Amino acid sequence: MAVKQSFPEHDLHVLLKNDDVDDADPLRALGVRFTSVAAVPAVLRTAAFAARGIAMGLVERPVCVLGAHLHFLPAIQALRGIIGTKYAGFLYGIEAWNVTSKHRIRAMCAADGLVAISWFTRDHVVKHHHVEPGRCRLVPCTFDVERFAIGAKPPDLLERYGIKPGQPVLLTVSRLALSERYKGHRQVFVAMRRILESHPDAVYVVAGQGDDLVRLKDEAQVMGLEDHVKFIGHVAVAELPALYRMCDLFVMPSSKEGFGIVFLEAMATGKPVIAGNIDGSVDAVDHGRLGALVDPNCPMEIGATACQILERSYPNPLMFQPEALREAVREQFGYARVSRLFAEFVRPLTEDDTTASSTDSAALPSPPNEAPIQRRGLRIAVLTHLTSPYQVEFFNAINASGLCSLDVVYLTSTDRSRQWAKPALSHAHMIVDETPECAQSAMSVLATADVTIFNFYTHAFALKAIRKRAATGLPWAFWGERPGFMHLGLIGRLQRKLLLGPLHACRAPIWGVGKFGVAGYQSEFGPDHEYVDIPYFSDISRFECPRNERSTARKFLFCGAMIPRKGVEELARAFKRLAANSPDVRIVFVGDGPLVPKLKAILSGCASQVEWAGFQPWEKLPGFYAEADVFCFPSRYDGWGLAAVEALASGLPVISTDETGAALEFVKEGSNGWLVPPGKEEALLAAMKKAVSLDQAELAVMREAARVSVTDHSLECGAARFIEASQRAALLWRRVLQ
Repeated sequence: MAVKQSFPEHDLHVLLKNDDVDDADPLRALGVRFTSVAAVPAVLRTAAFAARGIAMGLVERPVCVLGAHLHFLPAIQALRGIIGTKYAGFLYGIEAWNVTSKHRIRAMCAADGLVAISWFTRDHVVKHHHVEPGRCRLVPCTFDVERFAIGAKPPDLLERYGIKPGQPVLLTVSRLALSERYKGHRQVFVAMRRILESHPDAVYVVAGQGDDLVRLKDEAQVMGLEDHVKFIGHVAVAELPALYRMCDLFVMPSSKEGFGIVFLEAMATGKPVIAGNIDGSVDAVDHGRLGALVDPNCPMEIGATACQILERSYPNPLMFQPEALREAVREQFGYARVSRLFAEFVRPLTEDDTTASSTDSAALPSPPNEAPIQRRGLRIAVLTHLTSPYQVEFFNAINASGLCSLDVVYLTSTDRSRQWAKPALSHAHMIVDETPECAQSAMSVLATADVTIFNFYTHAFALKAIRKRAATGLPWAFWGERPGFMHLGLIGRLQRKLLLGPLHACRAPIWGVGKFGVAGYQSEFGPDHEYVDIPYFSDISRFECPRNERSTARKFLFCGAMIPRKGVEELARAFKRLAANSPDVRIVFVGDGPLVPKLKAILSGCASQVEWAGFQPWEKLPGFYAEADVFCFPSRYDGWGLAAVEALASGLPVISTDETGAALEFVKEGSNGWLVPPGKEEALLAAMKKAVSLDQAELAVMREAARVSVTDHSLECGAARFIEASQRAALLWRRVLQ
């Protein structure tokens, strides 16, 4: 429309690939001609589109060609080589940022002009594809101002969706596609926890449909938000203005948006908006003049900003003046201004005078003068294996600190050997094995974060991610349990040297899980790395519950997998011998595994003194610790062993081995427990006898020592250590690489 109205003297012929235009379309009445290849089979359509375009150009000899998709710029460039016509291309978002084809990049650089819809896209192609700045003009998106008007909340929509007139309503309108997870729905879910603290009746309305809908619903339910998140599906175009009027705040903290027309539509109805500050969304809110900009990777900031807006305390009064906001959006992005900018871009392409070229940078608008908006805190990405409750609660705590922006990439959410229910993930995350799109997005996050931490490596995706990150030259660190868990000796060392080649080839920091882990990595990787002790952490406050005191003989507790590595066979045999002379002793086995039948056979002679609790949900474990007197954790090898830390927090003396990381870190012989050699039944039995021989006063002293030994091992302490180590890795990276 803008081209035809601005250049009525020129014939306009539009070639369409996947659509066609109805005969009654008003553009036809203006003389615009349309040709479509939509009838061609999809597998041949791209080739047919390019061929038809070149053929039309050879026959019609246009004064210029406008390529609405950069994928076809090479064909248009070829046409210019034949007939000398000028051409220009359109740059929207991801397809321009991630282009890798040398032919497309060359066609971009050779174009007589490029039009970008945002400064973010324009600056990206200038920086990464070496496009001359003067060739690229900024022309933002526009919208139908008349359709989106200010008005009261529609009673029919409130009733339809079960919303009370006074309830605070947040709204996002977008496709719910796996390929577009960057829209930020999950970050808003996490932010809702903060919002509900101040606005307990707030509701988040999610409009749209797509192949990510089922997973979004599942995550909202797992996070306990099913009463506060409403998925309303597809919304008819005619009903969209009323939907915007229903909300109090439009929020879409996207991280890869090319522009975001939905922001314009929401603001035109007088609604405040929240947008991400690291992509083209910045242009849609005019660099913060029209709306709030937040770090899209920081749910805490999203939640705090939403609360400020709902409470009308956000420091931008324009957002609370509907009429003024609507007028400001109309002036900046209305059709009149945008069509004028586009006509100014096209005009030099239609003129014969080459001195009036679109490459004249003096005619370009200047970039905004505002200082770039800074992200709050370091942006940290972590690659780890599994969404276990322990991992999730630790990363939730890091995110809750508000001191960094955290993205966690989990390789999977399932483990056949564990029966955990899916925990509530209140941090930004992706799960690689869900879809190929998730894997692609995860790889991008790991490659571009300020600092990336790798907590797993024996997986094809992890190996690729480590190598890709190492190739960027950006800060990263490796974080793991003591090497040698699966493969001891020379063969294991050779395998790890092969798989962890990038770690051997540079001086990236190594975070060992506990002193046990640090010592192992120092031995294997030598003195050229910086080593940091970052063990695993658990919410030990869950285990600080009242105890049931007894005057009878000791009750022992084992909690873990019933597998050979955990030393349960030695424990069963030792207890059998102990029970033969101590009829009052008891033992409780919490967990499941392949050795259960064998263990029951070993203990059949003292079955009345044994309790088999089986697998227990994570949240019920503190109750079992509270009922016990002594915790037995005789692992033949354990890189850390959070169960030992939890037992100490519960006030249980711990019997463990000197091949268990947490036990080596915290257990002091005779003070809060006993250390024994792994696989040694006699030594284990001797320690259990010592525990039985304690009187109540001696046991109380050991219990207190157990609690005190792990007081500095809270989630909050762990989060602080993790963030500090990440900051150090980023700050010292230049020195590390020297």
